[in-house]
Parts: sequence; C-alpha cells; structure tokens
Amino acid sequence: MDFNRIDSILEDYREKGYYPSAVCEIFDKEKTLYHKAFGDAAPDTWFDLASVSKIICTTMLLSVMEEGRLSPENLALDHLPADKLGPVTGERLRDVTIARLMTHTSGIVPWYPFYADGREFYSVLEHVLAASSVEEGMAYSDLNFMLLGEIFSHITGLTLREGLERYIKKGIGISEIAYGPVEPSLCAPGCYGNQIEKRMCAERGIVFEGWRPDGVEVRGSCNDGNAYYYWKGASGHAGTFGNSRALAELCRFYMNTDKPAFCHAMEAEICGRGLGFDKSDVYPEGCGHSGFTGTSIWFSRKYNIGAVILTNKYFCGEEKAIGNSNEFRKAVHYALLSAAGGPDYAWNCCR
Repeated sequence: MDFNRIDSILEDYREKGYYPSAVCEIFDKEKTLYHKAFGDAAPDTWFDLASVSKIICTTMLLSVMEEGRLSPENLALDHLPADKLGPVTGERLRDVTIARLMTHTSGIVPWYPFYADGREFYSVLEHVLAASSVEEGMAYSDLNFMLLGEIFSHITGLTLREGLERYIKKGIGISEIAYGPVEPSLCAPGCYGNQIEKRMCAERGIVFEGWRPDGVEVRGSCNDGNAYYYWKGASGHAGTFGNSRALAELCRFYMNTDKPAFCHAMEAEICGRGLGFDKSDVYPEGCGHSGFTGTSIWFSRKYNIGAVILTNKYFCGEEKAIGNSNEFRKAVHYALLSAAGGPDYAWNCCR
C-alpha cells in the first residue's frame, strides 16, 4: 500500500489551515501499517477525543450486554432511577429503548448547556424536555449519551471512570486512554476557551459566569462545556483523552470480535447509525465516529482496513478554525478503501 498519498492529503489539509497538528494511524486487524505525526505533535501524543468518547461509552454498554444485564430492546426507563425522573421525562422516554438512544432516534434535543443551570441532572433534563419538542428521525444528541452514561452507572454501580478501567483498560487491554483531566505534558493543546459555546448560549439567551478565559491555552482538559463544567471531565458523550495507538487497539478489537452484542452494534443500521457508531458515507464499507475537536476513528471489517485521525482543530481559536473535518476524513478513508481493494467511485466526490 502506497502511503505517500496519505502523507499528501494530511499535509495538504494542514497547510490549508484545517488543523495545526495531527496524528494518523492506519492498521488492519493484526497490525499497524502507518503511524505518522504532523505539525507539533508526536506519534504518541494524546488528544481530546471529544465525541469519540461515545464509542468508549458504547463499548462499556455492549460489554454489559454481553454479560446479559442489558439489551438494545430494553426501555431506557427500566434502567434509570424512577424516583428522580420528572413527569415530562417519564412521558417523553416512555417508549424510548436503549437502541433509540444509541442511534440518536430518541427524539431528544441535540444540545443544552447543563452547566448554565447547575441543578441535579434529572432536574435539568426535566426542564429541557418540557421546553423542547420531539425531534423527528435521527437527531444527533449529546443528551442521548449523557443518559446512556447514567444508565451504565445505574446498572453496574460503577462510575464511567471505573467502567473505563474495568471494560476498556483491563477488559480489552488498552492503557493509553483516560477521562480528563489528564497530565498536560501528554497532550496536544486543544483550544482557547469556549468561544463557540459562549455564542450558542448567547443566542439562546442563557447566562453562564464560569467560562474559562478566552485566549488561554487549554491542554489536558476537554473542550466540551458539559463534560468539563458539569460532568467534571467524565460523561457518556465526551471527556476522554487518548492517543492513536489506544484507538487503533480499540478498532482492532471490533475488527476481530465475534461477540454477538458487538457484532450487532456494527451491523445494525437505523437512519445511518449503528448502535453507537456512525455509518454515514464518511465511514465507507464500515463504521466509525468523529469528535468535535477534529478526531475520528474508522474501520472496515469487510476490507480489513482502518484509520485513526487525531487533530487539534480548535487550537487556532474556535472562531478561526476553517473547513469541515469530514473533508479530510473522507479523503483519507476513501484513499485507503480503494488501496485495500474496495470501491473507489467516491474518491473524486471528496476532492
């Protein structure tokens, strides 16, 4: 496989200003094929994984399913503390299954700054659901995975940090991953404050006084406001840090497993989603997930190829970041798929 093309794609997008630094690791189900850093990163640099954290939560939930304690068809309400749920929450979640939360077809609004309210999670959730209408079809929502994190803890009695230790680090044997905050010297710098979320709050007339100062480098603490301010670094939707090696190991686990719950998660398809996974055209002939900070994983069991791309897109400042990260993700994924013997018709549409 000629990796000069991958070098060119990633260097070209970096020079255009899509990200200051990046690490890319390419692998098959047995080994690493390519591992290279761009900009100021090193191959073992850790990054803020943002919503790739949803696949960490997914993996923990699927592990619980393998233990027989959970099923995709289970109602979410059966695994939440009934005494904490308000009447609107109970009604809105009445028919919502675990699968609907994992495929973002629950009807729940995509985002709300829980940190600006500050009350206990289920009190804020009651307010949010009472003030919002049902989202139709697939509506990608951080709140779905906040709930799934709560469901995991309700079933297992473990915090997400404890769950990561049991099911990811010990269960799969992945060491270089953690919920933040993490040692700053391990990490690429991630951002300068939360300018985008400040604007989103202002647009909604929501006031929050606890923002990190603009212009101050954030390194080792996550960009996501809810994960950082509200969940103290560990949520089902965001908060993890790791390096490309850790995520390649996780992808190889999925590429090799024959465990039914994990296989079903990859094979299911509802509105372009697997259980936790994205199956859109960004992830051809397979599945993956992206993160707001410019991170992503992708693998194809069919063509035995995968890629981790980690960037610190917003270290230039959130308001100055350019371009859609899916452009370089698709460019890399389709180039690799073509080289692995898969269809190459989609390559030109990504240029």
